[in-house]
Amino acid sequence: MSKKYSEIFTDEFLTALSNWQNGWSENQERRREIADILVEQCEKLPEEFKTYNLPCYRKRFIIEGEIVPILLNNNLFEGIASWTTDESYVRDFKGYVKPSTKFAMVFKHKPKKDEIVVNINSLWENKEFIASSENFKERKSSEAKALFNFQDFQSEIVLRSTLKGSEIEDIIGISSSFDEICDMARIPEEDREDFSIEYSRNPEGIPIELPVFAGKKGTQEAVRNTIAKFTELIAYATSNNIPLNMGTHRVHDGDLRHK
Repeated sequence: MSKKYSEIFTDEFLTALSNWQNGWSENQERRREIADILVEQCEKLPEEFKTYNLPCYRKRFIIEGEIVPILLNNNLFEGIASWTTDESYVRDFKGYVKPSTKFAMVFKHKPKKDEIVVNINSLWENKEFIASSENFKERKSSEAKALFNFQDFQSEIVLRSTLKGSEIEDIIGISSSFDEICDMARIPEEDREDFSIEYSRNPEGIPIELPVFAGKKGTQEAVRNTIAKFTELIAYATSNNIPLNMGTHRVHDGDLRHK
């Protein structure tokens, strides 16, 4: 191995990368600790591992207070986060519903140069990185486990990540109930039992109270409507001197240090 790469693909760097890919079981303090070390270890990476010129994607479960900065400010910095170059992969990643969250959104973003911490795809295209990783696994198999479990299978790019309302590609929400669907279709009460029987026999029937993607057109309409409602609410509160608590989410200082 060349001296150049031996000083880059060190055990410390490979451990940091493996720990990041191993995850943190929703422990946000642990995530920030892992992110800090990863960012530090990636500072010495050549530009070839910090480059990507096409859009990448992130699915994010939205918690209370986050929707306001995302839609009204068009800016919610979330710290260091994983995105993927594979749009089809991101849609199924980590499921569709998570307790304590409102819903999920898929974001599409073309990263700027200074946002990219590491392009993991490009690492696995480099023979010297692969050789270093193999050597690392032989000596420290437990530390290398996540590194080889995931490799570049997730098409992952780690970014200094900002979520923007203008970059929402899709929204995952719960579809309407049976009665709501009947109301929208103006099906009379007396005909709903027959409709229910017909629906139950149709394997390609309408999803009822299930998580579904809104699609690009539905998502754009939902975003526009929500912004309009927020704007109307703010204007009404301002003109009537009414205090308004929008419940804005505060970004943790440990994440802000990477902005």
